[in-house]
Amino acid sequence: MNSEVFRPIIEKLVRVGVDPALADCFAHQLHQRRCRSKDVLFAEGDALPDAFYLLSGYVRLYATDENGNTIEKILAGPRDFVGCVSAILYQRPSELTAECITDCQLVVIDQHHQAVVKSDLKTFTFLQDIAIRHLITLINEKSAMLPLKARDRYLYFRERHPLFSAHIPAGIIANYIGVAPQSLSRIKQSMK
Repeated sequence: MNSEVFRPIIEKLVRVGVDPALADCFAHQLHQRRCRSKDVLFAEGDALPDAFYLLSGYVRLYATDENGNTIEKILAGPRDFVGCVSAILYQRPSELTAECITDCQLVVIDQHHQAVVKSDLKTFTFLQDIAIRHLITLINEKSAMLPLKARDRYLYFRERHPLFSAHIPAGIIANYIGVAPQSLSRIKQSMK
């Protein structure tokens, strides 16, 4: 794999405190995978799913409620890590399904590589810290959107994720921000 491909991974790991030599060794052992739109990376109930680092493309992580409705939990784009936190950190079955929204190029962080990270207590602690900070960011984002009117939710989403709006279907965005697809369509129409 070209060293430029995993340079962002190394930088991201070092930025949160992982030893540079360990980050470099870890990243150089990874492999790439190309996926097409609609490909499922892992599904709810999967035991020990892989994690991924997105080089290009967009992925959605969602849960399914008891009525079979999908609830968008996370939208990810280039330079984001994708995985089920409880599965990675605590070896539980995945609570989420990860599906490619567009064609994607990703780096696979399989069980072997996850075990390497977990075997070093300091690195594992940093992994937990990354996951917790990411979850807090998501909770804060959802909490900030909740009291807003539909139009303001969409504007807030667009401001925080300007590239996502151009690449992610409106129905997925509507589900993520908690508005009806028809409402989002009207909002977008009124903004033209």
